[in-house]
This record gives sequence, structure tokens and C-alpha cells, in this order.
Amino acid sequence: MMRPHNVGSRRVWRPICLLALLVVSLALAGCGGQRGLSPAIDRVPVDIPPGVAIESRMIDQGSRLPEPGDPAPDFAFTFADGETRHLSDLRGTKVVLNFWATWCAPCEEEMPDLQRIDARDDVVVLGVNRLELPDVIIPFARERNLTFTLIANPDGDIAERYGAKNIPISYFINSDGTINHRQIGIMSFEMMQDQVERLR
Repeated sequence: MMRPHNVGSRRVWRPICLLALLVVSLALAGCGGQRGLSPAIDRVPVDIPPGVAIESRMIDQGSRLPEPGDPAPDFAFTFADGETRHLSDLRGTKVVLNFWATWCAPCEEEMPDLQRIDARDDVVVLGVNRLELPDVIIPFARERNLTFTLIANPDGDIAERYGAKNIPISYFINSDGTINHRQIGIMSFEMMQDQVERLR
């Protein structure tokens, strides 16, 4: 009885295929463990200023640009210790929501004044970074002694939802969570103070 010509070759290839499968399985097992919340977080330095949120995501999706009078679209931001906060957690507090980047000279110019605004007892400043990783934001914050909350948003979904394509842009949010004013471009300290005083 004649044996099919490929039976012998199957005997040779079967151990090779099993060995290849084992190698691939081990490689996948090495990559599959939980290493962190995201690739951006895995790259974060150990010594992180307490005001830097290393991850964020948009919650309230929508296509229409929020206008004064609208509720401010909600988002979440997570600090290095794992604590997650939401913009909506700040109801009852006046908020200045500023969009910025480390490469933006007008944004950097605003930072000391935003720091002064945040020092007030009646307002909180949130600085949402546009498209940069935490390992870029952290040294920027440390070198300038910034203590107000800086939020990494490398996906850019928060900036996109708020229409922050050209930065800086700031939203002044009333204590009830509605938008009072949208400011496009750089502000002086006096402009910031004036808009904060208009918040309800």
C-alpha cells in the first residue's frame, strides 16, 4: 500500500510548528500583563508633582461646540495615585478651564497669572494640555513651580470637544456647571480677574 507523499513531511513539521507556537505564546504572555493604565502612563517619571493628572478622557460626547449658557461637557482626569476626578465634581465652585501646550509661547506667558487666579479661595483652575504626554508636562510644571491642576490629554479628545484647536483658549464656568464665557487667545491677569468676578 502506497503511503501519501506528505505524511513524512507532516512528522517533521509538527514539532517545528509546536515550537513556533510555544515561542509566540511566551512572547504574547510577556506583553499581556497589566503594565499600567495606558502607554502614556507607563512612560511617566516616578517623581510626579501632585497637581499633574497623568490621564484623562472625555465623558460627554457631542459634536456641537459648547456655548455660554450650556453645561460644560464633563470629563475625567486621573492623578498618579489613582484618584480620578471629574469636572462635574467641581459643581459649587467657579472654574477656569484653560487649554494649553508646552510649545505654545502665549500659553506659557499666561501660566503665572493662572497660578495667581488659582490661589484665590473662590475659584479652581484646570489646565488641559493639548496632545502632549505626561513626561513632557511634568518637567514643564516643575521648572515653573506650577501647583494648579495640569491635565495630560494626549488623545486630544477634551480639546476637540471644546473646540480648542488654536490655543490658548479658556472657558469660565459658573458654580452651577454652566459656561459663562469663552476667551480665545492670551489673557492678561486683569482680564482673568474681570471674568472670574462675573462668574456666579
